[in-house]
Amino acid sequence: MSDFLFTYGTLRMNENPSMTKFLAENTELIGLAVLSKAKIYRIDWYPALINTNNDDDKVVGELVKVIGNDAWLVLDDYEGIEVEENTIPEYIKSLTEVEVDEQVFTATVYWYNGNTSHAPIIESGDVMDFK
Repeated sequence: MSDFLFTYGTLRMNENPSMTKFLAENTELIGLAVLSKAKIYRIDWYPALINTNNDDDKVVGELVKVIGNDAWLVLDDYEGIEVEENTIPEYIKSLTEVEVDEQVFTATVYWYNGNTSHAPIIESGDVMDFK
């Protein structure tokens, strides 16, 4: 995995009170980032990021550098990556490229692994516009 994490929803700075302190202590903000070939939907109170094949689809978020391997365990737990046998995780993670100020970084991204067919899309690509 990369040392970098693309955050686009509840892991963005100051978006989730239960994670704000953890993120402040375990990440370093690199800057506002853009992820291409992606869309974001609202699933209940949280967002869902999906991959697309369209270069025009963009999601805005933040790029952070994760400090320490133990932090990844907490992040994976928060995103529901580790699940019981014979269950499907709500999110999966993979590496992808994101851009910050025209510089490209390889970052870990948590992708939604469920159905978005009935979820409203966040047209702007920025969860901050859908509150």
